[in-house]
This record gives sequence, C-alpha cells and structure tokens, in this order.
Amino acid sequence: MCDTIITIPQDRLRGRSVRERTLAMVRGLAHEGSMMRQIYTLMAVHAHPDDESSNTGGLLRLAAEQGHTTILVTCTNGDLGEVHIPDVRLNPRQDPADRQRLARIRQEELAKATAILGITKVYLLGYHDSGMAGWDSNQDRQAFVQAHHDDIIGQLVHIIRRHRPDVVVTYDANGGYGHPDHMMAHRVTVASVDAAAVAERFPEGGAPWQVRKVYDIVWPRSFVRRAIQVMHVLEFFGLPTPLREPHFDPETLGCPDELITTRIDVRSVLRAKWAALCAHRSQMGRKGRFVWFFQLVSRWLWPYETFRCVQGVMPVQQPESDIFAGL
Repeated sequence: MCDTIITIPQDRLRGRSVRERTLAMVRGLAHEGSMMRQIYTLMAVHAHPDDESSNTGGLLRLAAEQGHTTILVTCTNGDLGEVHIPDVRLNPRQDPADRQRLARIRQEELAKATAILGITKVYLLGYHDSGMAGWDSNQDRQAFVQAHHDDIIGQLVHIIRRHRPDVVVTYDANGGYGHPDHMMAHRVTVASVDAAAVAERFPEGGAPWQVRKVYDIVWPRSFVRRAIQVMHVLEFFGLPTPLREPHFDPETLGCPDELITTRIDVRSVLRAKWAALCAHRSQMGRKGRFVWFFQLVSRWLWPYETFRCVQGVMPVQQPESDIFAGL
C-alpha cells in the first residue's frame, strides 16, 4: 500500500556543514529537554516542499528542541512551483523535462530545510503538483487533486498507525488561501485521522490509533491586515511583494481572531525557521529584499504560529500556548 512513499532518513542528511552542527545542537537541546518533560509525537501534513517551513517551521523546530518526535508528510513534489533561481531557467508548466528537474531540485531543498528544522522522519507521497486554482493542470490525471481519496488515505493511515502521533497538524478547509492541493491535503488528513482509529478501515495498515488532537493552520485576520499594510508600504518603495501575484486574494485570507485556540511563540527559533524557508531557494530566490525585510521585522510582526484545535479528546483550555497541552 505504501510502495509509492519515498522517505528521507534524516541521518543521511547530516553533512559536514552548518546542517550537521544544527542537528547536533537540536539533539543536545532535545536531550536536555527530554529529561524534564513528557515526549510526544507531532505529525504535520503539507502539500508542497516549503509549506512545512512557512506554515509550521517554528512549531516543528521547537518540538524538535524539546525532544518530541516530528513526522512530516509532503503530498506533492511541487513540480509546478515558480522558479526564482537566477541562474536556472525552467518552464515546468510547458516542458515535462523541466517539471521533472524542478521536482528533483525541490526534493533536495526539502532535505536541507527539514535538517535545519530537526525533523525526525519525512515522507514524500510523490503526487504531482496540481497548480493554482483554475490552471489546466488541475485536470491532469496525475495531479494530487485528481488522486483517489482512498489511495491517499490508505498511505496516511499506515503512517499514522506506524508512528502513532499524539497531534496532527494540517491546513483548514480553505487551504489557507484556496490552493487546491492545500484543500485536498486537509480533506484526506481529516479522513485519515478518523480512519486510523477504526480497526475495520485499512486493516493492512496496522493496529488502530486514535490521534488525540488535530489542528488547522490558521492566520489571524489581525495579522493579515498588518501584513498587507506592510506590503503596501514596500510596494510604494518599488519592492515586489505577493500583492502582485495573480492568485493573491486578501478576501480569502485569515481566520477571525476569536476562533484561534492556540498561539505558539516562535521568536526563539525564528532564525532557524527563516533558514529553513530560505533553503527552498527555487521558491525564495527573487524575493530577496522582500524576504530580508520580513526577516528583520518578523520578531514583532510574526512572533507566533497560530492554530485552531478542531478535534481533541478533551476541551482545549484557551488561550493555549503549547500544542501538547492537556495530553
């Protein structure tokens, strides 16, 4: 059932470089923290390489430093992402060979980013990127959004039952901003969590397991408003921002602040989060000055990663500052 899954063993990612020193530091912090706290398993399900860093990079790095096991599932190979590497010319939407090359580049970038974040185990399901909403690629037979739900759910159930996560994190029903792959990841993750707890569902996937808490990744509307104001200032000074992207629709962004249950303070790991995000060079290359500015102000503008608990074995005690609280 899981033959299509590619895994990246993290022990093979340790080079004689900054990444090796980073992992050694994370392991040291994890050992120190594990002497004082209960150890849990966190599983994050994302659509593309780089989503793990932009949406949950702080949470994943913090969990690793605290000694928790972190599992990442990346559903697609991101082979329709835009290419922003100055010395690389690829047109993945038109050239199948370029699409394959971009998939390889993004897998290498994911390996670097997950090493920085100290992620324990990475699974790549290997589906093709569906592209943005409305693209012809949405209809491709190999696109993630066209995959049979039970095929994906069966793979996720196997991973859940193997690693027995206490907490699972993925997108909300709108996928954050309406991306088809994000929305698909939400649907199959929710269905997989339910199926993993039922012995009769996918019995070949292992013994049933009940995930104790499930979270949606959400952005508070107050943050979205601040970010858009800052981007308008940057645009005034001629710096490119996501406001210029054709798919950017501020009306689809953000969750009412009062619905957010959990705010994780990630200021202590912001440097690692940005390093992981910038490891995805194919996606971040051309945004140089924009990214530099947000790195500079993120400690004040973006001090938290925010979530909404949508399923749990017990009510969340709000406001929650620890995703493992109550376990």
